[in-house]
Amino acid sequence: MQCLLTVRRLKPGVEEEFSTAWAPERWSPRMVRAYHLRRQDDPLEVITLAFFEGEPEEIEAMRDEPSWMAGEERRLSKIAPLEESVGLTGVFQVVEEVQAARSS
Repeated sequence: MQCLLTVRRLKPGVEEEFSTAWAPERWSPRMVRAYHLRRQDDPLEVITLAFFEGEPEEIEAMRDEPSWMAGEERRLSKIAPLEESVGLTGVFQVVEEVQAARSS
């Protein structure tokens, strides 16, 4: 599984608009879930996580598909005016999932 992660700082007052602009035009069937995280003490700092069920090569193959990339370019152009900065972005391989132990 791969995790696509971006840490952004938004411009003031665009938090709800960002959530709408972030959503892809079409979801890959391999994208199993996504999260928007907002920092408690600084709500303009947001982290987006999306989990892709597959190997790094499969993400690269998506990036080679012209129609997919055209949609991504449109999505990123809607997001860009809402961002103050991007601190980190990348694709990370999930190497371990740790579940909290539940007592009965």
